[in-house]
Amino acid sequence: MEHPAYSQLRPVTHSVGVVLCDNPSYTALEGTNSWIIRAPGDRAAVVVDPGPQDEGHLNVLQSRAEAGGAKVALILLTHHHGDHADGAARFRQLTGAPVRALDPRYCAGGEVLTDGELIRVDGLTPTIEVVATPGHTGDSVCFFVHGAGGAAGTDDDVEGIISGDTLAGRHTTMISETSGDLGDYLDSLRKLEKRSHGVRLLPGHGPDRADAAEVVEKYIDRREQRIAQVTAAVKELGEDATVGQIVDAIYTDVDPVLRSAAKQSTRVTLRYLGLPTN
Repeated sequence: MEHPAYSQLRPVTHSVGVVLCDNPSYTALEGTNSWIIRAPGDRAAVVVDPGPQDEGHLNVLQSRAEAGGAKVALILLTHHHGDHADGAARFRQLTGAPVRALDPRYCAGGEVLTDGELIRVDGLTPTIEVVATPGHTGDSVCFFVHGAGGAAGTDDDVEGIISGDTLAGRHTTMISETSGDLGDYLDSLRKLEKRSHGVRLLPGHGPDRADAAEVVEKYIDRREQRIAQVTAAVKELGEDATVGQIVDAIYTDVDPVLRSAAKQSTRVTLRYLGLPTN
């Protein structure tokens, strides 16, 4: 079974499968990937990013996660954006499982996640390492799935990285203007680059990828290129140039539909450079 496959549990690694929510959009691509962590024979399952408050999707997700008599024991959030997290409260009602996130405002019945934490669940073979990756939002985390139950920081048994919106399976990801930060994002990408070679990427949107490091390296190159372009444009146009003027200088063939996204990316870059966002 290949991506996209709606309302189906599509196995991706030995211990991880995905149910794709039917909520496609420009930012969500084909929809939100809701990840189920559960090795064959396990009595417990962990669900990462139940997605939007879509009753049909949540019911399908529960049935796939609990097939064969298993029970959803824990709900994890990669970050607070609605297409990943709005369904968490209802999914908790359906399953009785606690919700854990890096931001305490989005936890329910569970403790706040901590960077470097190794999550163990009774009845679940894999362990789940929490790796804070702020940038897309301040509360963004990735989950390293240790298929053999290994320890945090030892990557021999990491079979996949669930990345939320820190990395996408296709195209790039936007940085939130309200809670994101480009400097933090670059630091997070460099952290991931050191540990992602040959590890499968399990993104919040788009298809999974065989080597997460390839995606990370492209993201770093793309951001550094954009920083250089904005720096050059400001040097040529002056620091009083408007965001629109800078976009015109850089994005010479931008689709009008994407102009607002180009402006957002430019404002984020200007803030990183310590320049005004007129």
